[in-house]
Amino acid sequence: MLSRILVVTALYATPVAAEPLFPNSVVSNSIDFIRGDDPSAFHCLAYTGVIRAEMPDKRSDVLFVDDVFAYLARFRDGTDVPIWIHPDIGSEAAARDIARPAVEALGKLPTAMRGRLNHVVIHSGNETAFAEDEGRFFVLYSENIKTRLRDNDLEETVFHESVHATLDVPFLRDAAWLAAQAADGAFITEYAARHPAKEDFAESALFAWALLQHPGRLPLSFETRVRTIMPNRLAFFETLLNDGPVFTRTDLRPDC
Repeated sequence: MLSRILVVTALYATPVAAEPLFPNSVVSNSIDFIRGDDPSAFHCLAYTGVIRAEMPDKRSDVLFVDDVFAYLARFRDGTDVPIWIHPDIGSEAAARDIARPAVEALGKLPTAMRGRLNHVVIHSGNETAFAEDEGRFFVLYSENIKTRLRDNDLEETVFHESVHATLDVPFLRDAAWLAAQAADGAFITEYAARHPAKEDFAESALFAWALLQHPGRLPLSFETRVRTIMPNRLAFFETLLNDGPVFTRTDLRPDC
């Protein structure tokens, strides 16, 4: 369980109003915040059969779907995440193939985030991902997964949506977050600036994760601007994202 964060008592002042760094954090830049060869805690994917499940979809008002392919993604830190794949994907083999890169990306999340994630929904199609914070899940689409893989953006997409799914509810109205946001007085992306109450948290979290977990990964000029634009948010996320081990255990679990 993520601990509550105390209100920041010493806030850094942003010296000058700074322009956003990019239109958005995931697809409008060439930064590979989370790389394909970064360590993943993913261990195995167990097929658990077909189920009737809630499968929210941007394209339809139909909520419950029968014959959903159900899996349990198991990770070496002891966490498990159910993966539900729409039957329109075709076959169990096709479902497993489309799930594999998504669960590898899930294995690169901080343990505390993955531990709060309720499940992941995957549809056939080419819509963009979205998250549901109250239900603690997010939704991916098969063709968009392939596009994000080609563009080296899948890990970042999974991280962004996982932030919404696991951290929005406890922290969007947290006094420490609101104080840090107000003290910075600037936004890291245009998307965050347009949606400060909803998207700034997830947009800022990805930059913070790259700086904290992978020092030196961001180009120096970008890192300098990140530290200028969001010093108080960085301090907030340094506490939040380091609240407990990233990969709690390294011992292998039983095979699926």
